[in-house]
Amino acid sequence: MGSVAAITVAELAPGRRRGGALGPMDAGVTTAGLIAPTPTGHLVDTQGAAGYGHAVHLTGALFLLGGAAAVLMIDAARDARRLVE
Repeated sequence: MGSVAAITVAELAPGRRRGGALGPMDAGVTTAGLIAPTPTGHLVDTQGAAGYGHAVHLTGALFLLGGAAAVLMIDAARDARRLVE
């Protein structure tokens, strides 16, 4: 998912602002990678093998929510205009 987000940001941001746009996106992806093992480990510790399935379902639900938010909130033309200003 990170690569799709990076491509989207890189397409929208003009060259001089690309690093400033990619930085917060990359920070969010990295933070998610730091946080995810804790709830996953908790699910596996408390529910055994079924915890892996619940972790996958939770991850899928988060991806669906993120995708829905992206579809509703990203307007490429509007965002490109705002980044040029």
